[in-house]
Amino acid sequence: MEAGEQRVDPRVTRTRAALIRALTALVSESPKGETIAMSTVADRAGLSRQALHNHYSNVGDLATDAWISRLLSDWLSLDEAAANLDAALIEAVRARGIEPLLAAGREDRAFFEKLRAIPRGERVAEVIAAAVTAWLTESDRDPTGSTIALDGDARIFTIGGMVALVSTWQTADTPPPIAQQIATLRAFATGAAAVTTE
Repeated sequence: MEAGEQRVDPRVTRTRAALIRALTALVSESPKGETIAMSTVADRAGLSRQALHNHYSNVGDLATDAWISRLLSDWLSLDEAAANLDAALIEAVRARGIEPLLAAGREDRAFFEKLRAIPRGERVAEVIAAAVTAWLTESDRDPTGSTIALDGDARIFTIGGMVALVSTWQTADTPPPIAQQIATLRAFATGAAAVTTE
């Protein structure tokens, strides 16, 4: 274990993985837009509703973790990452860039559309913002080799715009190729950074 890392109780990982798998199965089986109750998720996972509430305050936060786990399914096993999927997503972006995440959202479009129908609150935007920030400032997978410094309002504006762009592409019938998506996101961030430094 490296300095600064905290040991995660394996029970937390197992419980969260069971809840994520249960919601994933329910989403896959249900028609788009059907309400999924927390008690139904807990029952499917073989856990009490209290166990679910100990880990997630609402089904939207659980849906965010199901979304992240699906994006990372070719990178990390859920049994390894379930306790801290936000950190796993950031590490994946640092190591692989943002391209695999853009592609993953298109691979199982029907599932992601059903998952998106679950109201998810602010956490999903915070997770996307952290991932995009890591890509812009820390990823060594960028072919241009440059990072983009964004602070304050420029960061908020840029992240909001990028989230809107990615969401539009994810739901489009014919989205632009991944390379074009990357170029558009980078140009958007570069433009915002240039405006704020003038």
